[in-house]
Amino acid sequence: MRFTSMWKRIKRKLKQNGSMRRKLFLAVQMKSLLSSIVILYIITMSLGTGHVQAQQNYVSNYEIDDLSTWLYGDKKILTILHRVYVCGEEIEQLDELNYEEVVIIAEQNPNWELTVDQSYTLIRFVEKIDDLSPYCKKNAFFGMNSEGEFSLFDGQPSQDKVMKTFFQLNVPYLESSLPEQEWEHLMNGIRVSDIEEYDSVLSTYSEYSLDRYEPDTNVMSNSIVQ
Repeated sequence: MRFTSMWKRIKRKLKQNGSMRRKLFLAVQMKSLLSSIVILYIITMSLGTGHVQAQQNYVSNYEIDDLSTWLYGDKKILTILHRVYVCGEEIEQLDELNYEEVVIIAEQNPNWELTVDQSYTLIRFVEKIDDLSPYCKKNAFFGMNSEGEFSLFDGQPSQDKVMKTFFQLNVPYLESSLPEQEWEHLMNGIRVSDIEEYDSVLSTYSEYSLDRYEPDTNVMSNSIVQ
């Protein structure tokens, strides 16, 4: 009889513990989901721009000393590392950190910009990298868009996914100056896989920008008429 009574108490206890474990599990899952939503929102805001559009929702150049006014004690806050490349961006979640942990990261990486969202629920470190992101190294193409502008595309220009536009090309001058093979190469897209290629191609085609060559073209036209 005592054994039966004891077993009933044990089963009730196990059931209660199981309920607590399920609640704890759901809470952890919900916390992870909310963090993912925040990260996804930032990525969505910044994709395809070459710059950080989401920065308008942040207090930029935030001083590390100012953190102590609201981040103190055992309080922790979601912290991310936002890598901003010449082409492309990446977001890495650094987990929830307390004041001391944020200070250590800031001191170890003095070139990172510290920003805080306006609701004080997210800390973002911004690292600017003079290189192409791994994604851009695989997918970035220079080319000309439908408006005759020299642009950087996500994929070949025919897919019309413009990531960044640089300048208006002097298309008639460009078409008459480039060898046919190079013209076709520009139309099909010029693949760039590192920062050296990126800078070289951009420098080469800046020579054909409309602002640079429009006056010379007029002089050339006048001389031909004469």
